[in-house]
Amino acid sequence: MSHPQEYKAVVELIELHKAGSPTDENVFWIHLKPREIAERLANEQSIRVSAGFVKRVLREQGYKYRKLSKNLATGEFAERDAQFKIIFHLLAIMSLDSPVISIDCKKKEVLGTLYRDGKLYTTAPLKVYDHDYLNLSEGKVIPHGIFDLQLNRGYISIGNSHETASFIGDNLLWWWENYGIHNYPDAKSVLILCDAGGGNSYRHHAFKKQLLELAQLTGIDFIVCHYPPYASKWNPIEHRLFAHMHQAMQGVIFTDYNIVKELIGKTKTKTGLKVVVRLNLGMYPTKIKTDKSELDFRRIQFNEQIPKLSYRICA
Repeated sequence: MSHPQEYKAVVELIELHKAGSPTDENVFWIHLKPREIAERLANEQSIRVSAGFVKRVLREQGYKYRKLSKNLATGEFAERDAQFKIIFHLLAIMSLDSPVISIDCKKKEVLGTLYRDGKLYTTAPLKVYDHDYLNLSEGKVIPHGIFDLQLNRGYISIGNSHETASFIGDNLLWWWENYGIHNYPDAKSVLILCDAGGGNSYRHHAFKKQLLELAQLTGIDFIVCHYPPYASKWNPIEHRLFAHMHQAMQGVIFTDYNIVKELIGKTKTKTGLKVVVRLNLGMYPTKIKTDKSELDFRRIQFNEQIPKLSYRICA
C-alpha cells in the first residue's frame, strides 16, 4: 500500500485499542470507527488520513464490519448428527411425485400503531406510539408457514389465537386440499420437516393426533422428521421463505390483518419464490391435553434409531 508511514500509524493505533475474545485467541475487535481513528491520528499525531484509507487498512488487517451472529447453540442433543443423516437420507430418496414440505411458525407480531423494525421509502413520516405496551395492540399476528421445497412455494396462514397443534393441522389440510393434491396428484406420502417444539412438538401427543386424523381424511401417509433441539435454524423454511417475508414486511404499521396478508403476499425472489396467503382467524384454545390413549399406535411407524424425532403416520 502507498503511504507506508500513514499505514503504519493506523496499524499501531488499531493494535493499541483492540480487544480480544476470552474464548477464542483468533478473534479481536476494535470499538473505534474509521472516522474516529482518522480523527485521533490527526489530533494526536498530526497525521492526516481519510476514513476510507482507514477502512482499507482494517480490511487488510482482517477486520470486517460485523454484527453479532446467533450461531452458538444454547444446548446439545446427543443424537443430533444421527437425526440429520436420517433427514438427508429421506430427502435423497423421496419420489418427485410426493411433496417435501418444511413447516414452522414465524415470529409473532402485533396489530396496532406500534413500532416495528425496518426502513422503507415514504412520502411522510410514519408515526407510532412512543411505548410498545401490549395493551395498545389490537390483536396478535401468528404467521404459520408451509414451504414446498420442490416447487419453491410458500403457503402462509395468518392466525390471531394461538399456535396449537389444531391450528397447524387445519393449515396443513388447507394446503393439501387447495394446492398439494393438485400439484402432486400421484402422491402416496408427504415428508414434513419441522422443529422439535411449538405446536408441532415431538414431546406431546397433540401433533401426532392431528396427523393421524389428517392422514385418515386425505388417504396420504405423513413422514415426519423433527430437527433436533437447538438446530431449528437448519429448517429450510427459515432461510428460504421467512427471511424473504421479513424483507417484505419490515417497517410497515400493521393496522389490520388484510394489510399483513397483502404484504406477505408480495414476497417473491429472483429464483421464483411465490407466496400464497390466507387468514385463519379461528379460535384455537390452549391447555387441551391429548392423552396417549387417543393415539392409534398401529398406524404410527417409529424410526428404529431415533423414534422420538422420526416416524411415519399411516393412512
